[in-house]
Amino acid sequence: MSGAVLLTGATGFLGMDALARLIERGGEDEQIVVLIRARDAAGADERLRQLLARLYDEAPAAARRVRAVRGDLLEPGLGLSASDRQWLIGSVERIVHCAASISFELPLEQARAINVRGVERVLELARAIAAGGALRRMVHVSTAYVSGRHAGEFREQDLDVGQEFRNTYERSKHEAERLLRAADDLPLAVARPSIVVGHSASGWTSAFNVLYWPMRAFERGLLDEVPAREDSIVDFVPVDYVTDGILALLDDDAASGTYNLVAGEHALSAGQLVELHSAVTGREPVRFVAQHDGAGGAGGLPAGAETFVPYFDVRCRFGDERAREALARAGVVRPDPHDYLARLIAYARASAWGKRSMTRQAAFSAAGGASVSGANDVVGREARASSSSLPSAV
Repeated sequence: MSGAVLLTGATGFLGMDALARLIERGGEDEQIVVLIRARDAAGADERLRQLLARLYDEAPAAARRVRAVRGDLLEPGLGLSASDRQWLIGSVERIVHCAASISFELPLEQARAINVRGVERVLELARAIAAGGALRRMVHVSTAYVSGRHAGEFREQDLDVGQEFRNTYERSKHEAERLLRAADDLPLAVARPSIVVGHSASGWTSAFNVLYWPMRAFERGLLDEVPAREDSIVDFVPVDYVTDGILALLDDDAASGTYNLVAGEHALSAGQLVELHSAVTGREPVRFVAQHDGAGGAGGLPAGAETFVPYFDVRCRFGDERAREALARAGVVRPDPHDYLARLIAYARASAWGKRSMTRQAAFSAAGGASVSGANDVVGREARASSSSLPSAV
């Protein structure tokens, strides 16, 4: 494909995988431009070098197609120099906007500054590119949890259903989607992943949060009980499925509207997740107890757990019919957690839960061993059998 792809958020977990996939999928004439926050152009180039070093032990020749441009979501005009702005307007055909604050604890105005006003600035650039007739597609990465505390089904066409929000991240991403729904003058698709975990083939991740804190606590024997509903819906998807979805939407000139990149009917209940984890690790399942409100919060849990406990009291199931149809056209199949949870745990152990540096490339090389893949196949079969008698999530 000709023309450049502009990627924001390449230094984040999902953005890193998206950058690697753009590099590796070929297309010698497809330039990849990453918007990187830095003091100046030299600083942006250095951050790109560091980013590639986190992805590869030895960067492929195709990485030469990547160019860093200094920019900042918090600055007017994205902080672009006049020359960079003109070059982008004349060169970019597609945009993937992954950049966001994923902190659950920012004050609302700070979250809005990045997740709402940052979107406004990207839309401004997109419109300038579109005015010249070059913009083919923009994919904005949102979150399925714009659903907030909604109970019941949350479909791809849903947005305002009277929901309350768990944190400023959910609220600000919801506000950004309201803004995007008014941008009907642009070739725009919105991708809504649920909880994003490591790669389904290698387990690689750079973000050990949400689902990982209870798994790590189980691993260390720190938890005998968890403050969660056993029937809570835990919807998580591997990063490669999300990236597959983003790239499928990016390449589909007919893609528009919202797509839930979620586990959907494959989503586990908290009880099923615990049983699956037990099947993988051989550890005794933990008990479920009622969540405690007040100052104590998630007392007794690992540091920082209070932030993630609300995601184990979810009563919402995400519809994903449009996403499955769009991805099926690209040959992408929605994965089942039973088939890859063992790989997530294997990588977490190999990397000492993020304390031991390992590139994405090294993680794939390590996962190629028969001991990892073979064990995962056995565990998948055993986990399916053990969880078949569990009650369905409600």
